[in-house]
Amino acid sequence: MPISSNRKDLFRDPTTADKLILFQSLLDINVLTVDLSLALLKVIHKELSVYQNRDRSGYKRYAQVIESMRYHMADMLQAVVDACDTRGITAPMEWFSHHDRED
Repeated sequence: MPISSNRKDLFRDPTTADKLILFQSLLDINVLTVDLSLALLKVIHKELSVYQNRDRSGYKRYAQVIESMRYHMADMLQAVVDACDTRGITAPMEWFSHHDRED
């Protein structure tokens, strides 16, 4: 994310798109932990479901991030899903790989 020259932008609340960019950046440099991944994905997913009528491009970017995680860090995604199970959280269906889904 480029740093804004407008100082007010530095202190604004991050958008869902900002959080997706952060998640992808952390994924790209391989510093995600299970707890951090779970926390970010949970917040992002909730924001997308609350603001679903506004901008559908957020869902597209979210799906790309999940697919990237599935491809590059499948074991981490599985650990996040397992952490959801142990904490009583329902993991969104899009976190599961395509071959595990029942059609």
